[in-house]
Amino acid sequence: MRWLISAAAAAILTLSVGSASVGSAKADTVKVGLIADFTGAFATWGPQFQHAIEAYQALHGDSVTGPDGKPVKIEFIYRDSASGGPDKARQLAEALVLQDHVKFLAGFDLSPHAMAAADVATQAKIPLIDLNAATAKITRLSPYIVRVSQTIPQITVPLAQWAYKNGIRKVYTVVSDYAPGYDAEEYFIKTFKALGGEIVGSERTPQQETDFGGYMEKVLRAKPDALFMFQPAGSPSIGIMKAYVSRGLKSAGIKLLGSGETQQLFLPSLPDDVVGTITGFHYTETNNNPENITLKNQLRKMFGDNATPDIASLAAWDGTHLIYDSVAALGPNADGMQYVKYMEGKKLDSPRGPIMIDPVERDIVQNVYIRRVEKRDGKLVNVDIDTIPMVKDPWKVDHPASTN
Repeated sequence: MRWLISAAAAAILTLSVGSASVGSAKADTVKVGLIADFTGAFATWGPQFQHAIEAYQALHGDSVTGPDGKPVKIEFIYRDSASGGPDKARQLAEALVLQDHVKFLAGFDLSPHAMAAADVATQAKIPLIDLNAATAKITRLSPYIVRVSQTIPQITVPLAQWAYKNGIRKVYTVVSDYAPGYDAEEYFIKTFKALGGEIVGSERTPQQETDFGGYMEKVLRAKPDALFMFQPAGSPSIGIMKAYVSRGLKSAGIKLLGSGETQQLFLPSLPDDVVGTITGFHYTETNNNPENITLKNQLRKMFGDNATPDIASLAAWDGTHLIYDSVAALGPNADGMQYVKYMEGKKLDSPRGPIMIDPVERDIVQNVYIRRVEKRDGKLVNVDIDTIPMVKDPWKVDHPASTN
């Protein structure tokens, strides 16, 4: 039955794209369907995406001028994947295409959701702008996927190199049991061991795990120099960092290494004992880039002094910028591949720093920052201590695309 439904949906998608192209000659609105978690365990993602998009549109307007000099309105339609499974994300993507006639899909905080929607983008022949899903192979799943976030190997390899360079020789890894966690585990271990480091233990935890006490006991017994973690941002990332402190790893001298777990959005929920945590990441909220200051000021203006940008805000801001530029250059009626081709090789001044869309892989090329959690002016913040410029995704270097 599921196969029959999918086959029928594919046929309808193909038909709807054909009919849409005929009837859209007078279109002056481009709809963007955004799928993200607005409720459930990962409910921070949707609101952060939406707030950044609304901030961008408040600053730049909700329309662009097309190549013919006429205004084109950019309308975002938001759908809640509700921290559900991949089938939910796929159903939402199909409905956005078939019922709402969107010209772009966007969002996807979790990799399984983006993977599930990949063939919808392919069938509908519309761009899918990946705003977070970070499994390395995602852009290979459809020629219509363009990523503006990060890949896990991209931010993990520089961290492993930094760890060894700074005297860490034994590491225990604890990662979430889904595709990005596997990428983090594989690339940290491979890079660290190639340099001469030793992995003294590895654990995989359920994707929505919040009780890490038992895992921390295993790490303590192994006596590593450092614990490398990878957990989804939200309840799991807060849970593992609290357990690291409460179970005595910090007092035992075990360093903590990670990636997005120390985002500014979550630091107020963490104890001061997380000071000293080292992360490799593509965005540091305290940077002084002009575009970052603009993003922060606009969010605070619209949503209050406590509004805090994170990687969801960052990617939604940049993804909106990319869509605006594409529609301004090509108009509202270009086909999906024309929009994708326009994005390939595109460079932007992002709040994070300079970025480029890889002209071959449609993936993000960007700086990776090594950060340390410090307490400044009474608040926990991330502070850059090193920068690795314009890093490409290492997974794609290791797995070159077939030329056949």
